[in-house]
Amino acid sequence: MKMKMSLDVFRYMLLSDNFTDISEDLHIFDDEQCFFYYDESNNIRKLWLDENDFNAPIDSDFVLGGVMHFGESCIADVNDLKSQLRIQKSAKEIKFKHISKSTDFLGCLSENKVSIFLEWLLKSDLYVHFSNVNNLYYAIVDIIDTIDEPAYIPFVFEMKNELYKIAKDNYQSFYKLLTTCNYPNIDSSKIKYFYDGIIDFVVNSGYELPFEAEVLRQGLKVARKQTELAFLQGNPDKTILDSYFSFYMRPIGVFPYATHIFDDEYQIQEQFNKYDIYNGDSICKNFSFADSKSNLFVQISDCIVGLLGKYYTYINSIDMNEAYQMINNITPKQKQTLQLFVSLICKSENKSKLLLHSSESIEEHDVSSFILNNAL
Repeated sequence: MKMKMSLDVFRYMLLSDNFTDISEDLHIFDDEQCFFYYDESNNIRKLWLDENDFNAPIDSDFVLGGVMHFGESCIADVNDLKSQLRIQKSAKEIKFKHISKSTDFLGCLSENKVSIFLEWLLKSDLYVHFSNVNNLYYAIVDIIDTIDEPAYIPFVFEMKNELYKIAKDNYQSFYKLLTTCNYPNIDSSKIKYFYDGIIDFVVNSGYELPFEAEVLRQGLKVARKQTELAFLQGNPDKTILDSYFSFYMRPIGVFPYATHIFDDEYQIQEQFNKYDIYNGDSICKNFSFADSKSNLFVQISDCIVGLLGKYYTYINSIDMNEAYQMINNITPKQKQTLQLFVSLICKSENKSKLLLHSSESIEEHDVSSFILNNAL
């Protein structure tokens, strides 16, 4: 027998956000017919703790997204794109590998086919949409969310950001602390040891603590006195993430009246098959899975999500100073392609901020924002 799942929680979370009123944005997607197409990049499927490191590269964000359009049909001419890219007629589909052979984002910016693809997409009636997940950030935020003190709620994102920076700067030692304490299943007898270990990372910087770091230290002092940890006990052993299913559910919940077409992904399909998904009192039937060979817009989604995956991996590897240097030192060709990339993101953001979603640190967000704001 299938379990019941309601989509109402996704709308509730958006509408209860005290920082942004998105009710008008929701009407755009509720009142117009629209279609979302999806592919994914850096899909490690599961994330767990091995003896010395996570089972997969922790600095490559998972990206789920692609393109979407309003109305029953779309005027974007994919055959014209194929012609411009000079893709062989024998090719069964367009893939990211057809527009770029580069292993990194800056390399992609140097490639003519990437420019051609972005310019075609920018001129089309398609919009980009995506969710990106910083795996390291996602893996450790429960350390903050489990602090049982309401006074720290206003500072929760700053605290998570400071913790993320500590984890990056002290990666091997921080990871050892996680495994020593059997994270994410911390025995009550190790709570004090675990949080004291993180406090040591905070105070051993050798500098006077900035405000955000001091708030983190005080919050950790509260946590080390707790006898239970709401989100760090009773979890599958050594498992951070057993699938990205919740991130596939999110857009269906945010856009319940749209049609969603995902690329075939057997593990996620198995998860969906466990539930009857309800939008209000009605079973939701607005999503399906398609073989990319039979759907041109899923193919286009593969290309843009592949580039977004390279972008966020790059963002994870640099700081603000390096971002500044990049903007000032890239070649004219790279700058031209970056401007197309940024214009494409802006096109979607100007339509609705709901099209772009990130689970990331403030640091990652700020570096990305700097690049997006200074590339044009």
